[in-house]
Amino acid sequence: MKKLNKYLLILLMVGLSSTTFTQGRVQPFDIIEYKPTNNYTLLSFGLTNPIYRDFATSPLFYSGIGIELNASWLKTSDLRDRIFNLGFGISAQNARVPQSNFIQSGSFAGYGKFEIFYQELWKIDALSDNKNNTKIGGAILSTQNVRANPALQNNTMGLENISNLVASAQWTRDISRTKDKTLDLWLFKPTLKAAKRDLRFLLNVGVLNFNYRPGYAYAYDSEINGVETNPVEWSFANYKWSLNGWRLKTQLEYVKYLSNGNARSWSYVWEATTAPGKFEGFQMASHQLRYTIYFITKTR
Repeated sequence: MKKLNKYLLILLMVGLSSTTFTQGRVQPFDIIEYKPTNNYTLLSFGLTNPIYRDFATSPLFYSGIGIELNASWLKTSDLRDRIFNLGFGISAQNARVPQSNFIQSGSFAGYGKFEIFYQELWKIDALSDNKNNTKIGGAILSTQNVRANPALQNNTMGLENISNLVASAQWTRDISRTKDKTLDLWLFKPTLKAAKRDLRFLLNVGVLNFNYRPGYAYAYDSEINGVETNPVEWSFANYKWSLNGWRLKTQLEYVKYLSNGNARSWSYVWEATTAPGKFEGFQMASHQLRYTIYFITKTR
């Protein structure tokens, strides 16, 4: 009986030690690939060249130069991206007036916009590998334009809201320099340090395109119903929502990451929009060169 108890005790100890060892190491079928998620606050400054024309006031093209500021909050991983962006732009515009041998007229306009953008993207494994990451998803984009041209007198102020439900696709290529590289420039031999870098292309295409535009022209006087007339309702009585037109926006970005986790990027942003409204349309395109700073942030 004592020998039996001794054998049982030995078997119990062996079993416990085997269980402890198994739990202390990771079995192959228990391994789950870890996908780190980074949170960034983005601040960007851009030089922009907007071009537009509004048939509710004039068929002339207006073009100029201005600045655009953006603040964004990005949550990104290998599998998913989420970004919320607030943008503000302002520019000075000149009308493209035909040349005249008698009196050369000119027309100056100010143009401003406020924009809200939210986007989510998910990785497509079939189109991705260790160097390329392809993601698709969607976004909501809303832009409020404000334009002023004193030469148009009663039509001085131009306003429209353009809101879109967008289909999005993003391709990212890892172009990191994995080791230091020395360049032989005869008199100089600079060394390029190893660095993590990405080349990114983003495409946004409007699927549902809404615009809030005047019915015919901006010079419109609605009915005045005495003291009950609301000044805002009276000003926008001729405005209607329409579901038509199209919108396309692209961004080509070069991102270089720093050793502390932050990053810097240069990008070229191109955008084009057509908003026909009910009768008279609005058309706009813009070119922008943008510099962005990525600040890595920690979440609680």
